[in-house]
Amino acid sequence: MDKRTVRDMILPDEGYTEAMETVVEPYLAKRMTTGYCERETGRRIFYARCLADQPKGIVVISHGYTETIEKYKENIYYFLRGGYHVFMLEHCGHGRSYRLCSDAEDLSLVHVEDYERYVADLLFVSRMAAAEFPKLPICLYGHSMGGGIAAAAAAQAPGLFSRLILSSPMIRPSSTPVPWALACVIAKVFCIVGEAEQYVKGNQPYSGPEQFADSASVSEVRFDYYQKKRSREPLFQMNAASYGWLWQTARLNRYLQRKAWREIICPVLVFQAECETYVSKKEQNRFVRKLSQRMKGQVKLVRVCGVKHEIFNAGAGVLERYWYKVLHSAGCN
Repeated sequence: MDKRTVRDMILPDEGYTEAMETVVEPYLAKRMTTGYCERETGRRIFYARCLADQPKGIVVISHGYTETIEKYKENIYYFLRGGYHVFMLEHCGHGRSYRLCSDAEDLSLVHVEDYERYVADLLFVSRMAAAEFPKLPICLYGHSMGGGIAAAAAAQAPGLFSRLILSSPMIRPSSTPVPWALACVIAKVFCIVGEAEQYVKGNQPYSGPEQFADSASVSEVRFDYYQKKRSREPLFQMNAASYGWLWQTARLNRYLQRKAWREIICPVLVFQAECETYVSKKEQNRFVRKLSQRMKGQVKLVRVCGVKHEIFNAGAGVLERYWYKVLHSAGCN
């Protein structure tokens, strides 16, 4: 897509809610089906299958910590308009997918016993997409936690994906103000003594909509649109990490920095937010540097000025440039 086409497609901040309700949601309703699949018996993965009118490829989306498919409807709309079928799952412990917490009534806690579970589920859905549309290339798009998972998936199934796009990827979360090494030790100890499902200190159950000023977004209308949906649906109200989850992010970080970068073979595009506070920019830079040394000319880091962690929740001006780069990269075979 050329720049003018992308500019005309991006929803402006003014009238955003009306555009989502009268344009985007009806457009998706005609093209999206949802359902469940099982990689393991009894553990149901919720996913969406969205079909473009004239597909030239597939995009598989891997979402971030505490997120759901509902948060990505604008993103899915742009991919569909760009000519890509979209497959997206809700990761274990999120939304309508299976959960591992022993307290089934605690919908705030995000817990996982092994990061490999995230990767295996993502690859399972990606292979479903590949089996249904074997002639179409697959681009893997991951944000934040989903970006770290996507990078691991691209390393474990290097022949499956034609492109890897990482938006503010969680190569490692930020543990500020606690030093990362200390945070890892604390998390591991809690896991060893059988308290892996305990809330990480400072994390709290969901108690109502987040405040915009404290959020990862710079577009208030986009922030408000999802917060209203989240406040109405308890299954969307994930709000806290377990020590088990934190320890698994440390294991994922170690895998990405020690092994995964050696196994990825598809071209990689990484977006980094200037005002990042949720994940480590230093670890992002380190990962990109390793990839670039091995895959010269196939790895690009784009630093986006004036945005927070959720680059796709910036204003229309930023989004025009962001989505032009995303859609252009996704379509390069």
